[in-house]
Amino acid sequence: MVMRHSVNRTLGILVPIVSIAAASAQSAPDLSLVKIFLKEAVAKETVAGGSLLLIHQGKVVYGEGFGFADIETKKPFRLGTPVIVASISKPLMGTAAFRLAERGKVHLQEPVSLSLPEFKTPTLESGKLLERAPTLEELFTHTAGLRADDSPGGRPWFSRWIAGKSLEEAIGRFAKDLPFKAPPGTRYAYSGVGTDIAARVLEVVSKKPRNELFLAEVAKPLGMMRTTFRDARGLEMVGTMPSRYYRAKDGGLLKSKKRKVPPTNTYSSSGGTIISTAPDLARWLKMFRNQGRHEGGEFLAPGTVVKMLSGQTKSRNAKGGLFIRKKNEEGKVLVWGHTGSSGTNCWIDGENDLIGIMLTQTRGRDIKPFRIQLEKLITECVTKAK
Repeated sequence: MVMRHSVNRTLGILVPIVSIAAASAQSAPDLSLVKIFLKEAVAKETVAGGSLLLIHQGKVVYGEGFGFADIETKKPFRLGTPVIVASISKPLMGTAAFRLAERGKVHLQEPVSLSLPEFKTPTLESGKLLERAPTLEELFTHTAGLRADDSPGGRPWFSRWIAGKSLEEAIGRFAKDLPFKAPPGTRYAYSGVGTDIAARVLEVVSKKPRNELFLAEVAKPLGMMRTTFRDARGLEMVGTMPSRYYRAKDGGLLKSKKRKVPPTNTYSSSGGTIISTAPDLARWLKMFRNQGRHEGGEFLAPGTVVKMLSGQTKSRNAKGGLFIRKKNEEGKVLVWGHTGSSGTNCWIDGENDLIGIMLTQTRGRDIKPFRIQLEKLITECVTKAK
């Protein structure tokens, strides 16, 4: 124990997580109100269904599916039902980048032009030549100077021309067609294009297609056996997916149109198309709680975890891609997390030693109030157990 506290003093950013974990065990939280809340949300068609997994002080205190994977057939949503996690893909790819950086395969603070010659002469929309291309760190913290997702051209993954292309081909065109909005490091703009550029760098340095390098660097080492990018091979691996829903004007839920499946190892949004399950994501998030360790072995060095969870100037995100959700009065980060447009949410609450994973396939913006209320209710239930 003395040794562990010594590590904590060195890794200041993890003190909220580890000090709580090392404290005397609290009584298990009463989560009966959470179960009632979920049941009522399904009955009101606030959400079609989903899975919820909560880990308090390192132990699972809640792990159940709720509602339906398909409303029409009444197929239940299970805890292990695979979903498209959408933008939670971004910090998952950030994890791959930090793994490669640990082994010296890539440098997070060097311009990406060292790996991608198409970015050797980056320009602003005005035509002005920039001094340098962005770094991987800037790409994962959305400070690269790229256009935001909600601006014109910000979501090229929906373009017809990109279907069936390789990530290399896609990035080549992005470099030509999407000039920078600002010099790297000068402003924040949430950008999925940035994750695509970062993923292409990782392809080059690892000499593996993105989907395969993600499996090799993150999913397989962490035992995330039902986690993969959405392509033909990936869907064969995970099996049947739940239906996706969105809210109609009359307030009911309608089934979304099925999207085409990309051929194996072809382009899809690097920051939005990973498939995973609640138990798999728990393995990833527990690794952060455990200072980079997974099942007794070191997945990441403790210092690397500190860097991934530390803030970046001008950014709302930590360097590994997770959002910084709460700080204390001294500025120490207490809560990290990320959501996805498909209706997903995961978070690490260091203040309460809580990991939460809520996965649905009901459009994210349609269930935002539900998501916020659920997380708030969970936190209230956990704090009452102190």
